Amino acid sequence: MPHEAPSPIGPDAPYALDPQFRIEGAFAVRAVLRELMTRRTLVTIYPENRIDDALVTRIVHVDTDGIEFDASGQARSAQALRAARFATGVSFPENVKTQFRLEPLTLEEGSVPLATGNPAPGADWTTLHAPVPAEVYRLQRRDAFRVRPPVEDDAHCVQRLGVGRELRHPLIDLSAGGLSIRMPAEEPVPSRGRIWRHSRIEAAGTLVIPCELVVRGVYEDPALEGARRVAFAFHAMPSEVLRRVQMYVIDIEKRLRFEE
Repeated sequence: MPHEAPSPIGPDAPYALDPQFRIEGAFAVRAVLRELMTRRTLVTIYPENRIDDALVTRIVHVDTDGIEFDASGQARSAQALRAARFATGVSFPENVKTQFRLEPLTLEEGSVPLATGNPAPGADWTTLHAPVPAEVYRLQRRDAFRVRPPVEDDAHCVQRLGVGRELRHPLIDLSAGGLSIRMPAEEPVPSRGRIWRHSRIEAAGTLVIPCELVVRGVYEDPALEGARRVAFAFHAMPSEVLRRVQMYVIDIEKRLRFEE
């Protein structure tokens, strides 16, 4: 469907990929992938672009022979990848959408060597292998990957002020890298660089995700007179918590696309 709009967080269709954003050549492509690995940037892998079976992971190895991802602990995604002819990887380093195609796919299972400390030695381990992609796209649509939680989710960011003292702020949008909230005119806004520790995201009645946030900017909010929009990046977040955030982002986009 050539009229379909690009996905905010999922794979863009091949016809929607602008050639000016294409990076080609084995050396240049490996450099992009190694940067994702070094920065431990989350990568979401979609088996044949199916959003329901996405694997949220990180790159664990890149060399001339191929690229490897940790596929442990996500059985449904691993099963979909085994049956897939190809997969599409999507990541957002520096808030810029990076996309690449992986094919063919190989999954290997085993145990972590005893000399390895992460994850625990002897634990079950599943690795996804693929050749280094022929090209990578870095799509310069900053913040396009943010999604707005549906009204029925009643999504909020809870700020901890002290023992037994909290404030709830409406969540405007969310991504794998951060979020933004609405603060009314009567509340003092935080300065850029301030860290909110022991915060959490609450939504949909049962979803609770702990988070630590650092302020990136404060802007006027046109949706409510006098209100401000405060943008945050996630700060010092464990990989498992970031994976939970990304899975909620994926769930939001899936529901929004279904409504369309």
